[in-house]
Amino acid sequence: MNPSHKQFEPFTYKKLNDLEKKIAELGLDIPIYPRVEILQQRVNINNLFIPNRLAIQPMEGFDANLDGTPGKLTYRRYERYAKSGAGLIWFEATAITEDCRSNPHQLVLSEKNVKKFKELVSFTRNISNKTLRKLGFDNKVILILQLNHSGRYCIRDGKKYPIRAYLNKDFDKAKGLSEKDGIVISDDQLKEIEEKWIQKAVLAKGVGFDGVDIKSCHGYLIHELFSSRLRKNSKYGGNPLKNRASFFLNIIKELNKKMKNERNFIITTRMSVYDGIPYPYGFGVKPVENENFPALLDLTEPLKVINKLYKQGVRLINITAGNPHYKPQITRPFDIPVKGGTLPNEHPLYGVSRLLNLATLIKNHLPEDMVVVGSGYSYLRQFAGYIAAGMAHEKRVDVCAFGRMALANPNFPKQIFQEGILDKKQVCITCSKCSEFMKLRKNVGCATRDPQYQS
Repeated sequence: MNPSHKQFEPFTYKKLNDLEKKIAELGLDIPIYPRVEILQQRVNINNLFIPNRLAIQPMEGFDANLDGTPGKLTYRRYERYAKSGAGLIWFEATAITEDCRSNPHQLVLSEKNVKKFKELVSFTRNISNKTLRKLGFDNKVILILQLNHSGRYCIRDGKKYPIRAYLNKDFDKAKGLSEKDGIVISDDQLKEIEEKWIQKAVLAKGVGFDGVDIKSCHGYLIHELFSSRLRKNSKYGGNPLKNRASFFLNIIKELNKKMKNERNFIITTRMSVYDGIPYPYGFGVKPVENENFPALLDLTEPLKVINKLYKQGVRLINITAGNPHYKPQITRPFDIPVKGGTLPNEHPLYGVSRLLNLATLIKNHLPEDMVVVGSGYSYLRQFAGYIAAGMAHEKRVDVCAFGRMALANPNFPKQIFQEGILDKKQVCITCSKCSEFMKLRKNVGCATRDPQYQS
């Protein structure tokens, strides 16, 4: 990181040329390509096709009913996504059990509510496919469900109840917790959760999803297990990566067995390949102790895990970074922090560049038929389509996915396909209000652009 990368500046770029100048001044690797029609190309995964290169990232709305079924605002959000023209809609983190939610209004998939989930999937699929046909796309939408255990961010009976892979005072302090709160999960408990995860993944197929994401990012249970070097006397922890990744890889392996006759069902993951947390608590970082945050990058371990996924038949991976509960700038560069938060000691465009380059580095190390979904576009506002096109044109990523932008302006795919540039009066301004709503356990949406969330 050179000195200019450490100087925070908000987004002030009126013209594309202004952004290009700043990227050059900072010496960053952020590609810009004016021919956005490249984003209309379809992408092949095994026997399926994603109709185009734009996707909606999993963004929790925390608007489910208390029994975990989709609520009115859940339907409202997915209707907006379905009318967007995105070829891939990655449904938000859905809890595998009621007691592993991070919010009482998080979606939960269970045997009792499959009918309600089927209705949401069918509703979203029908509207999406009509939209795609109108836009001239021949292939049908791909719908993925993200399944999660919230780990140290669990809520029970309205209170924080961390279910940790190991103790970490810094993580506890960031959430106002002590070691006495919650538990360090046992191997026996992990084995039970492993089996439950597989059951719910099979259920996801039954309710009509095209694939399932075994979530391994953003500080939740699986991501934390990846860095559980200090977990004592455990087959799921310690120094060997084999132990730390075994919980995750066992789920993938057993799910493959269950789905061996389902050639068109996608098994995937959204993975934090780098979290910046200094060793021994970080993943994707150099094994050097006493480093400052953000730690130096070392993708040796993430690539080993991803290569094992490839050998198990996984052909789609969604690349992200960081633990937003701890240091959000790694996951989502922003102009304004959440209330009570601080501005990072880095330029937001440096954060964007990091996310883009992580996807590039991963893609460059994988066989061509592994489809890579990238993150980090929402910060770029009205110019995001040109950077997405640049990444696709240079074959640095296959699919460009947007999270916060989808809350602010769910029509971003249509606008990119038809105009190239996005309407600057509709874009995400990275004000962190959606993250603040999440922190306050409120329904999540865009307070700047969506009247539904303006108080």
